[in-house]
Amino acid sequence: MKNSLFVNQRPYKYLATSEKTNAIIKLAFLGPQLLLLAVSKSYMSLAIILSTCVASVGVELIDNNYNKKNAFHYITAVINGILIGLFLPSNYPVYAALTISFLTIATCRFLIGKNADCWINTVALSVCVCWILGMQVFPSYQINQQILLMRNPALELIQNGTIPMLGVDAKITSFFNRTIFSLFGVSIPDGYISLFWDTQSLIPAFRFNLITLITSIVLISIDVVKPLIPGIYILVYGILIYFASPFLYGAMSGQGDLLLALLTSGILLSILFLLQDTGKTPLSLWGKISYAIIAGMLAFLIVGPGTSPAGAVFVVLIMNVISPIIQNLEHYFEMKHTKNELMEKVNEFREGLDA
Repeated sequence: MKNSLFVNQRPYKYLATSEKTNAIIKLAFLGPQLLLLAVSKSYMSLAIILSTCVASVGVELIDNNYNKKNAFHYITAVINGILIGLFLPSNYPVYAALTISFLTIATCRFLIGKNADCWINTVALSVCVCWILGMQVFPSYQINQQILLMRNPALELIQNGTIPMLGVDAKITSFFNRTIFSLFGVSIPDGYISLFWDTQSLIPAFRFNLITLITSIVLISIDVVKPLIPGIYILVYGILIYFASPFLYGAMSGQGDLLLALLTSGILLSILFLLQDTGKTPLSLWGKISYAIIAGMLAFLIVGPGTSPAGAVFVVLIMNVISPIIQNLEHYFEMKHTKNELMEKVNEFREGLDA
């Protein structure tokens, strides 16, 4: 009789991909952003990214040598370095980016905590410190009340040259209007291809929105990024932009420009790589929903209707402060629920003894 017993040297399986695997996948999907920067000859942005990677990996090297450990955190360090550089403008001094990033990450690592135990997102904090110390280098808001009162603020920014159009924009737009949009009896104006493909912003995180959208879809589909928090965040932020934003500027409600809001402030990249950093979000369903709703409301107040130079990372940083409060509430209600269940079991046991 054939023995049906199968002995496996690796009997345990992950219910989900490991943090190391997730980190490798995220690093791979940041590659296209770097490739497009190289193709577009954005060498200063690449130099800044290299400097922030050196800072991040340098802190990891010091920590590993000091604590005599061998972990996969070098991958995470490279990811963090890339993200810091992506959210800094290309005219930011390289030496300043390196120094500020190194000191900020080192402070978080050695004085506050480590990785998941540290409640501060070092990427967001580094970018915020860079903005505070060099806000004159960051681009300013590109919109005003006059532009917001228009029916289509994004189109106005494209037409006045604030968002430059690619040389092939008109040809691609004409092709789509002729082959696809004509079937529905509509057409899109020139410039929207550039808005999605490359806004040519000084800040790389604001540029390649189509690539970021594709990355989001893939990472969510392979379960590397959970869709709940990003989905609710965008829903809340989008509703407020569409209905409340025009009202605040004296226009009719329901005319907010969602494309301008989502594609010109780094919202998409911050949601994808920063907002759900490991160990910094609530665990329960109601906690995650609350976290996402508050983040969406903060984005409306801080980022506003678009072109904010650093609002998206400030939202992440503020949520790092709010998240422990939500997690403490989670713990309180979970303990209360557990105690109630235990008391019910004890009462049932006593009733059984009395019977």
